[in-house]
Amino acid sequence: MKMEFLFITIDVWDSPPRARHQLAHALSRNFKVTFVSGNDFGSPSIKRTKVSQNLEVFIPSFPISRRFRYRTPILNESYQIWLLRKVKDLIGMRDDLYVICTDFGGYLTPRYFDRVLYFASDDFVNNIDAPEVVKAYTRYTQNKLVVNSFLALATAKTLVEGFRLLNANSFELPLGAPEFGSSSEILIHVRKRDGRIKVVLLGYIDKVKTPVPLLNKILELGNTEIYLIGPIKDDIVDRLIDRDRVISLGVQSGEVLYRTLNDMDVAIAPYYMEDTNTGRTPNKMWQYLAAGKPAVITNLPNVRHWEFPEHTVYKANSDEEFVQYIKDAYENDSDIHIQKRVELARENSWGKRADHLISLIQTRSKPLNLNKLL
Repeated sequence: MKMEFLFITIDVWDSPPRARHQLAHALSRNFKVTFVSGNDFGSPSIKRTKVSQNLEVFIPSFPISRRFRYRTPILNESYQIWLLRKVKDLIGMRDDLYVICTDFGGYLTPRYFDRVLYFASDDFVNNIDAPEVVKAYTRYTQNKLVVNSFLALATAKTLVEGFRLLNANSFELPLGAPEFGSSSEILIHVRKRDGRIKVVLLGYIDKVKTPVPLLNKILELGNTEIYLIGPIKDDIVDRLIDRDRVISLGVQSGEVLYRTLNDMDVAIAPYYMEDTNTGRTPNKMWQYLAAGKPAVITNLPNVRHWEFPEHTVYKANSDEEFVQYIKDAYENDSDIHIQKRVELARENSWGKRADHLISLIQTRSKPLNLNKLL
């Protein structure tokens, strides 16, 4: 089945890869993909950049900040009308074109393109602290987009359940594992035991989303070190006990990240259990598994229906259980378990997610069998 894909997003292309970047790269291995990024500030125009043979990026400029635009009535619609007309002129209309819209404010997209798929990787209504009037507009634009989409997809079960009330063709498309490429040739091993438990936390780190009391409980074990990879947004480190055992490594990616993870013992994805963001899922978990590390995660509502092989992912229901699982993961690790985790990551790579997306499209595109309806 011949297909081309057009992504309409609010994301800067040259930024840490998010779900839409990863999915675009995965699809471009077999299909032509055009990725429309969030707009720069400037006079109305579109810059085109060829990333690979099958992947091209459109970078719009518009005299409105993208962060202010997509949650503001009238400004949002003005931008959409300009952008969608311009992109349609550049792309054209074809029967094999599928538009993946990840812009929750992009509810006008189905007016300009026939086969629009909405893909939500977060709870965009509740993922920021905003006035209720702003949330109401976000809810309105997203609901309109869900209702009028060919498919409505989300990375979290809770979001899918809400979407399905508006569109029966709503499905879960979980986040995927990265493919480290040549880095995966590096020998993965159990780190030589030296009395320390090296615990790693990867992501955007702040005290709002990261439970400080839990990190302190981990440090209270005495023989633990916590390594932080990623941007640190506030004074979270100052709130941790024994800061000499908290090491900030900054932002890492690719082979550097892979080598760092390989030198760790246990990887963690801690969250507040009462998190108001109903779309929360642990993206970092898949990166840990791809590097062969045991992952200890908070048992959030959106992961409770996921089942994992023993010694791969430990789902904790309390701080005490979380700390105990760190000790268990460290004490029971082995080269056999490492290979099991790597294989689990391969089975859930972004390439596999792209294959699943194609399957959903093909199923949705099949003509009705009238004989079964009579």
